[in-house]
Amino acid sequence: SHQEGSPLTSWGFHLAPPPGAMEAMGLLLASGLSTEVVETILHSRAPSMRKLYALKWKLFTSWCGDRQQDPVNCPVGTVLEFLQAHFSTGLSHSTLKVYMAAISAYHASLGGLSVGKDPLVTRFLRGVLRLRPPVRPHVPMWDLAVVLEALCRPPFEPIEEISVRFLSIKTALLLAITSLKQVEDLQALSVAPSHLEFAPGMTKAFPYPRAGYVLKVPTTTPQPVVLQAFCPPPFREPDQQQHNCMCLVRALDGYVHRAALWRKSDQLFVCYGPPKKGHPASKQTLSRWIVDAISTAYESSDLPSSLGVKPIQPVPWLPPKHLCLVFLYKTSVMLRDSPRPTPL
Repeated sequence: SHQEGSPLTSWGFHLAPPPGAMEAMGLLLASGLSTEVVETILHSRAPSMRKLYALKWKLFTSWCGDRQQDPVNCPVGTVLEFLQAHFSTGLSHSTLKVYMAAISAYHASLGGLSVGKDPLVTRFLRGVLRLRPPVRPHVPMWDLAVVLEALCRPPFEPIEEISVRFLSIKTALLLAITSLKQVEDLQALSVAPSHLEFAPGMTKAFPYPRAGYVLKVPTTTPQPVVLQAFCPPPFREPDQQQHNCMCLVRALDGYVHRAALWRKSDQLFVCYGPPKKGHPASKQTLSRWIVDAISTAYESSDLPSSLGVKPIQPVPWLPPKHLCLVFLYKTSVMLRDSPRPTPL
């Protein structure tokens, strides 16, 4: 028998289990499993997933109630009609799959299989995918102008006082968008002798990849990307000091000096937090940094976090023409290779 304090009190809800929990519990108990085993099984999904399934199941039970159908024991045809009704409203294949997973979690098995495994359901979802294939966006899912403006304000400024996290992600993002490098190219950059050089007055920077790194487009000799300082001092107009906050050369110099305090590798970008502090940042880490910088920029601008931003290689997000139209980058950012400069 069910006792007070058993499964009903451990769902993360204050008063009662979510809709569908009782149906799922009843089905499992009916199969001869003990209450303790049932409770463990019901917690196999993360709390967020349980809440999502509960919401979808509630919509299904309401739909069935309007048609005098039993949501737990209804035939597969009823489930398909429900999915078709929602497909007709414009829902995507991925959303319908979530509905189907939620229904399968609480619906009685059919012929020894979950309703989601029914051949008709499988064919239906395949048809949905063909009729409404996923649409991949052809434009960036975030606004470069919004991000660059945010880089000029806290928490990304003043650069001498910000945390190492914000300095790291700001530098990585600026380097990605001004050099148009892919993540593996950013990871290959080095601070070893003769691999990162600054021109007098911090007017330019010349980053090189580590020895032995094979570029995506091989060249006869390693060549750096020339990074031109953006609105460097002395400032002749009030806006120039503000625009200088977007200067990659300035950020790169600040990052190199700050990271030298804990650096354990010649790789340019190193982890800033434990347990790998000072060790080389992986491609996945660099991707997360760039996404973190974009998301933080939106949050600091009181804008919704940019949807669709994921830890992927950043270069395809930014057509070079876009860079040339924002904050006078067309005259300040050098997107070309240059012969190796004379050592400074």
